[in-house]
Amino acid sequence: MRFTQPPYPTVFFSEKIVVKCNECNGVGIVKTTLGKYIIPFPHDHKSTFTCTSCGVIKKYSKEWHGYYQGFLTIPCGFCGSSIVHATKPEKKRTKTTQIKCEACKKEKEYQLKWYRYRKDKSIDPYFGLDLWLQINFKKHFLWVYNLEHLKYLKEYIASKLREDNDRHKYSMITNLPQWIKSAKNRDALLKKLNTLEKEIKKINMA
Repeated sequence: MRFTQPPYPTVFFSEKIVVKCNECNGVGIVKTTLGKYIIPFPHDHKSTFTCTSCGVIKKYSKEWHGYYQGFLTIPCGFCGSSIVHATKPEKKRTKTTQIKCEACKKEKEYQLKWYRYRKDKSIDPYFGLDLWLQINFKKHFLWVYNLEHLKYLKEYIASKLREDNDRHKYSMITNLPQWIKSAKNRDALLKKLNTLEKEIKKINMA
């Protein structure tokens, strides 16, 4: 089997995303109207989240329910040496954090700047809500946005011949982790995707 699909970016599949409602833990749908430009991140898009269980509706706004990453670049408050610090992605933010200067070894509390973190997390890119369609695979999470996303990924994994024509740095295949690309995981990954496919068929995507 040969994989010859176009080099779609992951965001191409993001017009309907199945997520977990952060109010009731029920199934919700994030619907997005994409703008003209979609990479590296959509501009002028409009997103709405609707929970199929409790009925809550959210409009895309400054509210973010996903991960943040804190950054700091500042001279040390004691010796003046440059401090460059980045936190691990986390959902809880603190105004300050204790940082030790690598030069003088003294610690001080500094204020961080926090930014939304979307990379390699099983969340939707518009609200940061946890994806409904995710499943454990060894020490990783295998996830998809919807049925179309699943079929595209499934075809790639099942293919023994994978053409790299026209791939670009934003294409979904280019950015897949090695454990998904590995031929030795093919059969096990396809079984996991079949499980997720059965789950999708239970959900009303209207």
